[in-house]
Amino acid sequence: MFNGYICLLVRQNSKKDPATKQKQYIMRLISTTIIILTSLITFGQNKQVEELGKIYMSGDFDKTIIKANEFLINDPNNIDYKLLLGRALADKGDFNSAIPYLDFTVKNDQNNSWRKAWALGYLGTCHFMLQDYDNSRKSTKECFDLNATKNATRYAYKRILLFGFDDFYKDWKIVESDNFRFHFQNMSDSDIEKYISSREKAFENINEFFESKLPKKIDFFVWNSREDAKKLLKANLGFADPGFCIVHSHFQQTKGHEMTHVISNHATKMVKKTGLINEGTSVCFDQTNQDKEKIVKDWIITNNKKITIKEIWTNWKDYPEELTYPLSGLFVKELIDNFGREKFIEFFGNQTYDNAKLIFGVKLDKVIKDFENKINT
Repeated sequence: MFNGYICLLVRQNSKKDPATKQKQYIMRLISTTIIILTSLITFGQNKQVEELGKIYMSGDFDKTIIKANEFLINDPNNIDYKLLLGRALADKGDFNSAIPYLDFTVKNDQNNSWRKAWALGYLGTCHFMLQDYDNSRKSTKECFDLNATKNATRYAYKRILLFGFDDFYKDWKIVESDNFRFHFQNMSDSDIEKYISSREKAFENINEFFESKLPKKIDFFVWNSREDAKKLLKANLGFADPGFCIVHSHFQQTKGHEMTHVISNHATKMVKKTGLINEGTSVCFDQTNQDKEKIVKDWIITNNKKITIKEIWTNWKDYPEELTYPLSGLFVKELIDNFGREKFIEFFGNQTYDNAKLIFGVKLDKVIKDFENKINT
């Protein structure tokens, strides 16, 4: 391509006087050379950015980090490389390492583009996970106010609501304890004291089994009004976001269910969750004295149906919660009683039946059969 441009210049200058031709030829050659080289460099960079973006979007964060560092050797100030490296590090949970790359992107994107928006959004997440709530609020709101892209703005708005940064929370009372950062919508000081004490005891009881090391305190939002929560969050209480160590719960809900979602999520590497096991674990450790077996048997009698664990394991959403929740809690307890804590934790990261069969062995099907016979009679 470069030789072709030179030949073209030679032909264009062949009819002019020698001095003029030579001067114009040299100027055009220099100009064209710069344009060509710039185009080639830009093309190479764009190709590498595209390659890195595809790797990142595939979810291979380790490879993204390796390739981004390789590309940065020759182009250390490239904000696309920096942004993708920062996001990949944050997605892997290495929040401290991610911040400098995201900060660089924010400071060097003079166009206030989608790059700056995503860097700000991810900075908000990083600071939140490092319990730097002021900077988390600042970055997340800046991302939202920038309104650079629909997806980045939606990302920020979701976290503004989830993290408690919306103005709706401005009058809530925040109280920290050993394992929690509580947010109370409306509760007296004496009730707050009792609530915190009971949740701390529940935490200790649950984590005695899981032995999890959480990346931060649990931000525990205690709602007085289910209607307010539904209106603001567009979701029913309660629920947990284990990755962020967040719980949103009505003050009358069980002590242990939602916090178990958070605690258990950090007991092992999570690969695949299923409703039967994930919800069953939280029901099993919900710290209530509910007679789950009676509830399940009453449902079976009322509906004149028998339960099949493998069917519910596979098609969880096809069955009503009034059956699946107490049933799953009973079944998880059965697994723990028969196979012990270590085997259960080993299995818990991949909650499929196939993995259960691999971890628990041939005894699993007998345990399931015996459990079904006990429940169905």
